[in-house]
Amino acid sequence: MLPTLPTLPTLPTLSTLSTFPMPRLSVLLAVATLMLSACGEHAGQDVASAGAGATWRWRAEKMEVSALSTPMVARAGRGSMIDARIEFFDSDRDETKAVGQLAVVVRFDSNEIGRQSADLAGVGGHARAWDSVTETYSMQIPLSIDPLPGRVVVLQATFEGVDGSRMTASREVRWPETAR
Repeated sequence: MLPTLPTLPTLPTLSTLSTFPMPRLSVLLAVATLMLSACGEHAGQDVASAGAGATWRWRAEKMEVSALSTPMVARAGRGSMIDARIEFFDSDRDETKAVGQLAVVVRFDSNEIGRQSADLAGVGGHARAWDSVTETYSMQIPLSIDPLPGRVVVLQATFEGVDGSRMTASREVRWPETAR
């Protein structure tokens, strides 16, 4: 009589692999895409070290008075005003929000004819001033005088961030020849 050999566990074959559920191709592609994006140039850089502390990567580093700023000529029961649009950009030149104090002054022939400020340090200030469609802060500034048609007013914006940063920007806006 021949001795019996112990049975060894068998490896799965092609016929037994079909019983295991296979992930769909779309799931595999999604996982591969996520893995590759984690290896991108900005991976792990959400918080960057700067000096003694850490800074938020998407913090506002540049401010502009937007070309979307619009003069509004006086109409019945309402004086002239300007809808000043201010935008902030991060280090990647993407639009971002800012935290601090924003002030905009309107000048006509070197004279101040309007001023408005917004506290962007809390949720309330962002809720009142942030326009999510244009990704700008909107400030409607009433004017003390009506500029002459075709003349230029200057919007001067200043910002003081809660982190001590300071930014300034300005833009000339031509007053319309006719009411809009």
